[in-house]
Amino acid sequence: MNPLSRWFVRRASDRLRPLLASFGLLQTVKIKPALLWNPGKQRVLVLSPHMDDEVIGCGGAIAKHVKNGATVTVVFLTDGRWGAVRQALGKEERGRQRRKLVETRKREAAQCLVVLGVQEGVYLDAVEPRLSSDPTLCTRLRRIIDEIRPDLVYLPFFLEEHPDHRETSRVLLDATEGRAYRFDCYGYEVWTPLLPNCLVDITDEVDLKRQALSCYKSQLADKDYIHTALGLNAYRSSSLLQRGGYVEAFYMAGLEAYRHSYGKFLSMNSGS
Repeated sequence: MNPLSRWFVRRASDRLRPLLASFGLLQTVKIKPALLWNPGKQRVLVLSPHMDDEVIGCGGAIAKHVKNGATVTVVFLTDGRWGAVRQALGKEERGRQRRKLVETRKREAAQCLVVLGVQEGVYLDAVEPRLSSDPTLCTRLRRIIDEIRPDLVYLPFFLEEHPDHRETSRVLLDATEGRAYRFDCYGYEVWTPLLPNCLVDITDEVDLKRQALSCYKSQLADKDYIHTALGLNAYRSSSLLQRGGYVEAFYMAGLEAYRHSYGKFLSMNSGS
C-alpha cells in the first residue's frame, strides 16, 4: 500500500469509528479481528470460582452493564477457605482460621459488588479446589439459571491454568445439559491470556474496577492483583484503533458452540 492509500485508510477509519462503534461493528487491528462490544441492558449471570475472579476477569464489563440498566447476578462457587491459612497450625486452629477467612472473603465480596453496582451475590460455598466432588453444585446452579433466565453468562475460559477456573465451565455445561437454554457465554481471563474474539473498552470504568478490586484486602495481602489485572487490561488496549486505555478480552460463543469447543478441548487432552 502506497503512502497516499495508507493516509486515506487512516482518515477513513478515524471518521467511521464512531459510526462503527455505535453498531458494535468496530474491529481491531489484529489479523484475526475481534468485535469491540458495548455491554448493555441484559440479564447477566457472572460465575466466579473464587471471590475476586469476577472483578479481575470482567469487572469493567459488569460496571458497563450496570450503567446501562442491566440486571447482574454474581455467583461465587467456592467459599475461599483455602486462602492464607497456614498448614503448620494445629487442626482446631486451622479450622477456626478457615471459618474466619470465609467470613472475611464474603464481606469483601459484598463490598466489591456494592462498588460495581451489582444487585445480587449468591454464595454456593463449594470447597476449593474440589468443585467436581460437589454433587449438588450443578443442581443449585441450574435453579439459579432457571430463575434468572440470563441473556449471557460470564465465566473463566476453559483454557485457564487454575483447575477451579477450568472446572467452572464443566459445572455450567453439566447444569445446562439437555435444557433449552439460549444464552451466550463470555469466557474471561484471570491467570491465562486467551485468544479473544470480543473486546470491551473499560477505560471509563477502570477507576471503578480498581476500587472494586481494592475491596479484597485479604487477597491483595498475598499478591498485587491490581497491578497484574490492570496491566493485562492495558496490554489489551493495543488491539484497538486508538492509543492508551484499558480493555477486557473475552472468548464469546453461544452456549452450544461453547459446549462443542469445550468437548473438543477435552478430547484433545484425553488423547481420543
